[in-house]
Amino acid sequence: MAYFQNNTVYSNASVTLKRALFDQFAAMRGILPAANAGEGELVVEGTLTGYGAGAVSYTSVDAAKEYRLTISAEVTVRHRGDAANAKPLWKGTVTAWQDYPVAATMELQRLNEDTALAAASRKLAQQVIWNLEQNY
Repeated sequence: MAYFQNNTVYSNASVTLKRALFDQFAAMRGILPAANAGEGELVVEGTLTGYGAGAVSYTSVDAAKEYRLTISAEVTVRHRGDAANAKPLWKGTVTAWQDYPVAATMELQRLNEDTALAAASRKLAQQVIWNLEQNY
């Protein structure tokens, strides 16, 4: 895996996405991360282009009850050693979302959002793998 640029203001989002890609490639296909960039067979890189959260359900007194976190990324997968202008194995935009509950404190709210980010990142990583395999 290479590098994920982050075009959002959420600094930990690209780190969470990269971790999810490592985990999902390992869990779904038994592909472990290389010790260094020169040893890997695949290079997965891209840009985190979107991160947003908005209320999706409300209580009877019209207060937010649940939020939806949505992330999107432009991803390119290529063989290591392929020139940057060579046709990639797969390239596309993927989006994933996860709902999470409103919490009573800011600390719990942030924890809920971080948990939702991890879940959405796993879903996005799964989409990358499925799309890669469909085009292979």
